[in-house]
Amino acid sequence: MGEAAERFWTVEAFLARGERPEVREELVDGRIVAMAPPRDQHGTIVANASYEIRRRLRRPCRVVADTGVRIDETSLFVPDLVVSCSPRDADGRTVDPVLVVEVLSPSTRDFDLGRKAYAYSELPSCREIWLVDSEQRWVRVWRRLAEGWSVSLPMRGSVRFESAVLGDSIELDALYEESGL
Repeated sequence: MGEAAERFWTVEAFLARGERPEVREELVDGRIVAMAPPRDQHGTIVANASYEIRRRLRRPCRVVADTGVRIDETSLFVPDLVVSCSPRDADGRTVDPVLVVEVLSPSTRDFDLGRKAYAYSELPSCREIWLVDSEQRWVRVWRRLAEGWSVSLPMRGSVRFESAVLGDSIELDALYEESGL
């Protein structure tokens, strides 16, 4: 007996299934990909980043966790945090991210550093991407400039980096507080 053909999904069909809070999933090139639950350390870094972002935001901008970001007709990624200054769409979904934060997990590090970061950089609204490692203390920042994107080397230790979106500097010490790193 032959194997069943894998179903190819569009973003619309994927979203039409309805909310499934018991599982974390992304749509990548028409395929549903399950996301493992994050480790405690990962969650601590996400919470710290959310706090650091939120205290610097001004209305109408807001920070949203675990929301889907539509990349194209067949891909919907779920970054750890997104900042948007646009109203939600008719379905209540976040649109036009200006800042995307991915906390890198061992199982997704390569995909997040490569395909995801590049895909976010192609979104016209996106002005900044933070890639924050969850196993080592380092951050890489992508920043949109007039002439294209600038990508930092990994910043390590107790340094600060400037966020053009937030109009302030962010301390690595604050992002990694209570994470054990």
